Amino acid sequence: MKRPRCQTNPFVFCCLMLCLMPLLFVFSGCGQDPDKLPYAKVMEKAARLHTEATRLIREEKAARGIPLSEEDKLGIGLLGEDFTAIMTTSAGLPEKRTSQLPDFAALAVHYFYEAGLKKGDAVGANFSGSYPGFNLAVLCAAEVMGLDLRYTTSVGSSAYGANNPGYTFPEMVKTLYDAKLISRMPVLVTLGGKGDMGLNMMAYVLEEEEDLKAVEDMKARLIENGLAPANIESFAQDIALHEELYGDIKAFVNAGGNGLGLGASEDSFMLKAGNGLLKPQPVEITARSGLTERYLAKGLPTIHLLAAGKLCEESGIPFDPDELPEIGTSGVYYRRDAK
Repeated sequence: MKRPRCQTNPFVFCCLMLCLMPLLFVFSGCGQDPDKLPYAKVMEKAARLHTEATRLIREEKAARGIPLSEEDKLGIGLLGEDFTAIMTTSAGLPEKRTSQLPDFAALAVHYFYEAGLKKGDAVGANFSGSYPGFNLAVLCAAEVMGLDLRYTTSVGSSAYGANNPGYTFPEMVKTLYDAKLISRMPVLVTLGGKGDMGLNMMAYVLEEEEDLKAVEDMKARLIENGLAPANIESFAQDIALHEELYGDIKAFVNAGGNGLGLGASEDSFMLKAGNGLLKPQPVEITARSGLTERYLAKGLPTIHLLAAGKLCEESGIPFDPDELPEIGTSGVYYRRDAK
């Protein structure tokens, strides 16, 4: 005897499907805008972490009696002043103001994915004090992706960077580390600037007593907090020291425009190589070649973050906006042909 076939009321079936569709939509992973990059959620997570990091830095600045820059129209808190004792060179305000945006953490995630990196991969990074926003972008992206980030940072900064001697970029990092927002401290701190020893800091150039004292107080505070700047004897020694500390890595990041990262000659390859993710390519290496050139020549994908305007143009991040873009809405989160 055959079992009778179950008959389903079409009306009941339609009602059941209408009830299940929202669940199917969520669990099938279709909840994300199809025009967005497949890892957009990770990008958003990095941007939110960047936002929390800048909040803690603002609070620490306030605790140290350091007011936010009058030029920081978005109130993010990373923008420095146009002239300080540890300033090394001049710089453009709109570029520096833009580099604070949390969307650059999303862009760093995008570059890491494009470079083929995955959880646990080792990445070397060279930071200066000039672009604290870019530095934090890389730190936050590596944190949410679970990368083994081995980074070095210098103290000196160009105009509008982390150039207040009362609160330097290495100290900002310590603020975030102590708050358990990031899991890694720098493997090396240097003074930056000329010779990577701060020789062109305005305090040393102008030799004003007050500025010289500010620098000495800064050095003492860094030593007290376990951030003692290394003694650099030559460009060759500096390069070798950084490469040794980075060790075996799968990608390299350079944020800022210091000579160690870009090279110490006026015809450096990096001065014309552009920004963003640079694919491995033949590069002639000389005694004056910087870290970025050297890692490109070794066949490693290399990320160069410097010209904020060009990075914005290529990624869809708004340049020097009057309002802080809502995380997840700018073009950086979307496929290049979608928005």
